[in-house]
Amino acid sequence: MKKLNQLFALFLLLNSIPSFSQSLVWEQDTGAPIHASPVMEDEYLYVGNTKGIFFKLDQNSGEVIWKFDSQAPIFSDAAVWNDLVLFSNEKGNLFALKKDSGKLEWIASGNPTQAIDLWDYYRAGPVAGKDKIFWATGDGSLVALHPRTGKLLWNFPTNGAIHMSPVLMDKKILVGNFKGKVFAIDSDNGKQIWSFQAKGSEYFPDAEFQKSPTVAHGKVYIGSRDTRLYVLDLETGKEIWEFTETGGSWIIASPLVFQDKVFFGSSDTYKFYALDKNSGEEIWSIRTFTRSYATPLSYQNTVLMAGFDGKIRAYEAVSGDLIWEYQTPTSQINFGNLYNPEGKFRNDLTINSTEEGEALINSLGPIVNTPVLKRNLLFFTSFDGKVYGIKLP
Repeated sequence: MKKLNQLFALFLLLNSIPSFSQSLVWEQDTGAPIHASPVMEDEYLYVGNTKGIFFKLDQNSGEVIWKFDSQAPIFSDAAVWNDLVLFSNEKGNLFALKKDSGKLEWIASGNPTQAIDLWDYYRAGPVAGKDKIFWATGDGSLVALHPRTGKLLWNFPTNGAIHMSPVLMDKKILVGNFKGKVFAIDSDNGKQIWSFQAKGSEYFPDAEFQKSPTVAHGKVYIGSRDTRLYVLDLETGKEIWEFTETGGSWIIASPLVFQDKVFFGSSDTYKFYALDKNSGEEIWSIRTFTRSYATPLSYQNTVLMAGFDGKIRAYEAVSGDLIWEYQTPTSQINFGNLYNPEGKFRNDLTINSTEEGEALINSLGPIVNTPVLKRNLLFFTSFDGKVYGIKLP
């Protein structure tokens, strides 16, 4: 057994060699898993954890500037509006705090939210417009609030749970729900501009939309649990093309559109795709042996993919070649819980849809949400409760 442990330690050392060109600048332990992306403004990061604690961190050091206890788990991204930072929690409350001090300015109340299942990692966070805050409540309504007071300005019911943050584009608010519908709402008056109904599949007839759409070049890209990526016209909501994941996997990640390609990861087929942005035809795909729900990021000539295995990978955008990868210390320590020395799933384990299987995955410190990039500094969060800042080559 001792020899096996030594061999596995050697594997971890060798496996980390591609990461030597990346360096850990700092890490900050918040004390509970983090589902949200850090929000970056000026020299600070804002993020909350599942204990309900919301943090303001210094980008350069990871130092905690202030923290605020919201009294319920936080699963959503925050937003910044002028001198306020806003976030929501599982009690269905939307908080507006002063950025400089963390002092509470106002609270708006919606219905409490809860997870649909084990893989429902996200909740609707607020989106800041010029004179309105847009937010989806626990009962499936999209609302607009006054940013200074939290007063309700309009309410649009979608009749399905919304756990994604809305997207504001060209005076349209875009949002999808767990009934497979995407809506474009007029941001001024809350009136529907168009709606789109996903097709559904045998096992997922509701075609649940879980993460926010990506909007690029007049098109709306959004993945569904019905195994399809839908591409819609921003102005009309008409479908332009769709891609079906051949292995039957959910497409949760909000895609990246870069260099005439669409990049995204799949769920249980553990693949990372590059499609032609005009036709949806597959250009290349890679089996990564990890789920990827985060939006990829472009960096130089590479695409960065965050995985549930606690790794950040950089793929060459044209060829799909792996250029480098960074593995968190938590993942390095616990990697053998799930993977063999070749980086594939252990043959002696049965990974299925059980809490036990999810616990194995969670021990690696999954990166379930999208990192943020500032020049060559990458900031991201993990289920290990930490916020990381790493320097890229």
